[in-house]
Amino acid sequence: MARPMWKGSVNFGLVNVPVRMYRAVSPRDIRFHQLHEKDKARIREKRVCEAEGVEVPYEEIIKGYEISKGVYVTITPEELKALAPKGTYAIDIEDFVPAGDIHPLFFDSHYHLVPETNAARAYALLSEALESAGRIGVGRVVLRTRQYTCAVRPNGPGLMLSTMNSVDEVISLEQIDGMPSHMPKVNARELATAEQLIESLSAPFEPDKYRDVYREQLEEVLRQKAGGAEIRRSPAAAPEYEAPANLMDALKKSLAAAKRTRDREEEASTPRRATRAAGTRRVRSQASARTARSRKK
Repeated sequence: MARPMWKGSVNFGLVNVPVRMYRAVSPRDIRFHQLHEKDKARIREKRVCEAEGVEVPYEEIIKGYEISKGVYVTITPEELKALAPKGTYAIDIEDFVPAGDIHPLFFDSHYHLVPETNAARAYALLSEALESAGRIGVGRVVLRTRQYTCAVRPNGPGLMLSTMNSVDEVISLEQIDGMPSHMPKVNARELATAEQLIESLSAPFEPDKYRDVYREQLEEVLRQKAGGAEIRRSPAAAPEYEAPANLMDALKKSLAAAKRTRDREEEASTPRRATRAAGTRRVRSQASARTARSRKK
């Protein structure tokens, strides 16, 4: 069973809702260790002084911030501790903002909030009120030794908390090199066809459909190698990308291909209906044949 990483309360106005916080996302990255090729022994990194070329014991290491090339300002653990925010065990909501006002880039890590005993009623009230109003609670919380801006929002019947990036951490599109300063005008026919293509490819979001294929394939290769199998892979050709010469023609072809794919999926998902329809046509054909023979007689 997962253990709560934090306990406290969600506070807004004079209302407080005691909650426990659990991680909502668990990264599944595959991490490799460095090994000595000859004997497969683990490689350990040492803390070596650049000036003396000798290993430095942990107790002689201090923290430093590089303010210019090779120039550092040092800071002591006591100074860091004095600056650390005081933990209040509270998520203090300062504003309720429209859900659509916050760009996804501002959201960082995500956590489930679970009500403490006897707090379910207040918890449900906050969740339903946020859902009904289409709002997100924005405030602050201290986790470990750092204060975060955070968002409290409805998540099905419950609540979730998302830590948020600060405004100076989010890179706007205008700051990216190569972004056109003026976008070209869109042709009305092209726009209408593109909208048709989007509609033909529209579907409900199914998380199971979008799996990390690379990680799953890598895990399978590692399992096979652990079992003694020799893996041989042919190198894949690098894909080539270029803008279509005729955008409208590319849209039409894409729309036709999407329709064919959708038709095949519908046929595959309703085999019984197709079988029943074929059976009905067969019965009608046989009945018509019998009727025709009777009339000849």
